[in-house]
Amino acid sequence: MTTAAAFAPPAPDGLTLRLRGRVVPVVLPNRRDVRLKLSAVVMTLHVLGQTLLDFKVSIAQIAISIAVCAIVEAAVTFRSVSMLVWPASGILTGSSVAFILRASGTRHGDWWSLNGIQFFVLAGLISLLSKHLIRPTGRHLFNPSNIGIVWCLLVIGPNHVFAQYLWWGPSRVGVVLAYAVILLGAVWILRSVRMIPMAASFLVTFAVLIGILALSGRSFIAIWSVEPLTGLSYWANIALSPELLVFVFFMISDPQTAPKAPVGRLIYGAAVAAVAAALISFQPTEFAIKVSILASLTVVCAFVPVIDACNRRFRQERSTRTGRDPAGIPLGWRLAAAARRPAVIAAAIVAIAAPVDAAILAGNKQVILIERGQVGARNAQ
Repeated sequence: MTTAAAFAPPAPDGLTLRLRGRVVPVVLPNRRDVRLKLSAVVMTLHVLGQTLLDFKVSIAQIAISIAVCAIVEAAVTFRSVSMLVWPASGILTGSSVAFILRASGTRHGDWWSLNGIQFFVLAGLISLLSKHLIRPTGRHLFNPSNIGIVWCLLVIGPNHVFAQYLWWGPSRVGVVLAYAVILLGAVWILRSVRMIPMAASFLVTFAVLIGILALSGRSFIAIWSVEPLTGLSYWANIALSPELLVFVFFMISDPQTAPKAPVGRLIYGAAVAAVAAALISFQPTEFAIKVSILASLTVVCAFVPVIDACNRRFRQERSTRTGRDPAGIPLGWRLAAAARRPAVIAAAIVAIAAPVDAAILAGNKQVILIERGQVGARNAQ
């Protein structure tokens, strides 16, 4: 998630705080900030998860995730611009991490459980480190909460952490309300950031590709289902999952990590869907499918600067017919020069490691045993 606005908005005139003898500008929340809308939607889903949907995450895990990310974001911003800025992005990152990440053994109703809290904190810190350190184009490359969650799921593994289930339940009323919040929230937010075409591009591409997999006889096992899911159940539980819709509407729609041009955003949405479907195609478990979906965004985000550069070059060729990009330097030369920068090297490592590690999950017998309920690590889930 983490729809982000400018890193350091100007402080309102006269709003200051004196710290150790110096005057520090203070920036409070702006009601027009789209991140406030997204936070409202996610917090509403958190409430439904705690009351009707039996989410296996505690209030303490949610609160600490938000607090840690908010404090770190505020501290980094203060160090960078000497301003006390309301940490909207940090709050949203922490809330997003707690919405998707789960610690094995946490039960619904353990409101103040600190079980696995270190994993939530670690995911939040990795998210913010990636945001502030991997910036090859001057803005963060990866969606912050996405990369932190993917790292934890792949490195820490299913014995200790997992992602919120594709299937939400057990309350039908809760599920209906959740779908209503997600869909209404999507319209409310995506219109503001002009991302509705991108979301449609993903959904159409993904629905078709997952439909092909379902027709080909693919199936997966999940700890919440007695029988393997095949056919229409396979398609519906992946393509229409509320968790998938949250991913589409509130994570890949981050305008700071998506391409700038409308055409680029259409390509981006379809590319995330294609990569996700490719990784899902040989996965036999829900855990691996969910990791594949999340990892697809990590992969495609690494190529967003290339999508933007190709779009600029295409527009330049249409207007000048010179075959060169706006800076007058061939695109290949610019990419070769960029490839030597540390931030680009780090991005490449992440972009390669995420799908490779996700693909390896297909042969992980431990994951299969866990999904079948034959290993104790997730029996308490």
